[in-house]
Amino acid sequence: MTETVREQNDRIAIVDVINRYGTTIDAGDYEGLADCFAADTVVRYGGGREFHSGEEVSEFVKGMTVDFVAQQHLLGNHEVVIEGDRATATTYLHATQIEREEAGGGVVVTGGVYRDVLVRTDDGWRIAERELEGLWRERRESDS
Repeated sequence: MTETVREQNDRIAIVDVINRYGTTIDAGDYEGLADCFAADTVVRYGGGREFHSGEEVSEFVKGMTVDFVAQQHLLGNHEVVIEGDRATATTYLHATQIEREEAGGGVVVTGGVYRDVLVRTDDGWRIAERELEGLWRERRESDS
């Protein structure tokens, strides 16, 4: 399979927006997080939680991460299929989050898979649909 330069650039831009999702969360950049999503998005994190805008996702994530003093989302094993102005992607998630002492001071480690549909917009590639399949979660208690 020979990719054109445009297809290679699209693949890089798609992986970039997927990775930016994680780095904006880790940096507490909730405006940047909202910008990762298309205007008409559907995001499902499991447990019946569904969101329909980048702003809704951002507010939810902000509320879910308030008890963490630090976190690191590692996203990888990207599989991307591009079909014109739409693409599908599967990405592995490994997230480590450190709780504030007041919240227990533990370490939470999560593994999962994101399944995305992305669309080309005037502002570049954005996530139009996202579903998280959580595979495992571990909580380590603080030693103190």
